[in-house]
Amino acid sequence: GEHYKATDLKVGGVITVFARQLVLNDCDSATRAFYEEEYGIVQADAQGGTPGARPRTAIVVPPHNGFGKEEDSRQNCISLHPKAPKMNVIRLLENKGKMLRFVGKLEHAVGFDVERVFTITYFLDTDEILIFEPAVKNSGRTGGKFMERCRVKKPQSSQYYTESDLFLGARIVIYSRRFVLVDADEFTVKYMEGHDHEYPYSNVSSIMRKIQTADTAAAAALFRQRDTLGRGTLGADAFKECVVRSGLGLNDQEAHTLARSLAHNGTVDYERLLASQNRNVEPAPAEPAGEATFEGSRDSLRAMLYKRGPSGVRGLARAMAHVSRGTGSIDRTDFDTVLGFCGVSLPQDQATCLFQAYDTGNGVIEAAALVHGLRMPMSRGQERAVLAVFDTLEDPTFKTGAVELHEVLKRYKPGRHPRVSSGEMTESEAMRELEDGLEGLDGAVMAKDLVGFYSDVVAGYRLTDDQLVDMLRATWGLSG
Repeated sequence: GEHYKATDLKVGGVITVFARQLVLNDCDSATRAFYEEEYGIVQADAQGGTPGARPRTAIVVPPHNGFGKEEDSRQNCISLHPKAPKMNVIRLLENKGKMLRFVGKLEHAVGFDVERVFTITYFLDTDEILIFEPAVKNSGRTGGKFMERCRVKKPQSSQYYTESDLFLGARIVIYSRRFVLVDADEFTVKYMEGHDHEYPYSNVSSIMRKIQTADTAAAAALFRQRDTLGRGTLGADAFKECVVRSGLGLNDQEAHTLARSLAHNGTVDYERLLASQNRNVEPAPAEPAGEATFEGSRDSLRAMLYKRGPSGVRGLARAMAHVSRGTGSIDRTDFDTVLGFCGVSLPQDQATCLFQAYDTGNGVIEAAALVHGLRMPMSRGQERAVLAVFDTLEDPTFKTGAVELHEVLKRYKPGRHPRVSSGEMTESEAMRELEDGLEGLDGAVMAKDLVGFYSDVVAGYRLTDDQLVDMLRATWGLSG
């Protein structure tokens, strides 16, 4: 029944509280003075270090399992009461809504993966990456989000990808998938050129200094070889191809930047580049191209689409049908969405000019009219060759002007396609090319449908009359 008294409490002593023994390790200076003054007791020195001291357990953060954001998961490992991860508020405010969009393809792809195209978006405010795969009909893939928006670490590193790691020609590895960045939209290219201190591959002065130390003789020979008309200019794609092949040591982004700096009226003035190298000075900026024209805007969009092969214009038609929900009419905002789906970075002034030219007067354009205007017409000889193929497919007894779709597909011989023979595509890909081109014909193929399909083939593969005739003879089993 006795209780502890003040004189029972001494440093180094042991007391029992609720069946638990507590060791008194130390006391403060005021307590020492009180005991010495009141009871004449001198408390011993501290015993065993700081009261309650014990070895701290090291916090081990386990590897991220892929669910949620790694920053949030780490906060839960550090504390029982996690706080939101700290963010760079200044960067968040300065770059709100800004994003860099690239077109990416899988490196070393085989089979169906060769045709897969991805839109890779980098958000400048949060340093997050989003990957989207546009849907392609009859491809066996539904498309959609390939990767949710999140920050991505570099392989075998604790560092995250930043905007400086993304440029044309860059290889990035995301969850064991290796992507090659092959194109970018207009905002992205202009942003990089406007911040060339962060993007040295978009710095024209730096690129010119690199060219000055290289031998431009090979480049000059390639330029003039491709310029069959001797105009001193080339298309942007041809110019970039020559620059990369000539051994100047420029990557895809640098070649793209150089082409833009020399661009004038839709072409690249390579003679100005060669002249500037002879004078050892940086080329003067190109003269303003002036207002966008309908012909220039149409040709630019046509070139961008056919750059992707025969399916370029057909892909635009499918995207317009999807966005318009089958009505075939889209407004200006939807037109930008369609171009984004197709991975086309058409300048805004050209997009506006093109939209206004096809505007029906109600603020919308008809998909059929735009597709018809973009489709490259064949030469008279090419058209006659295609019509001759249709004549062989049509029943000679009943000239109805239409052939059953299944009969057309049955007569087609994809294994004899020139690109299959050269190893550039597989037999199934050649067959799917025809199926996609004749899609949505309600089971019957007319002459105009076959002509439209081969118009895209000729433009996408840049075939001459003889090359088209050889292709038709091989794939349809025609005699000479």
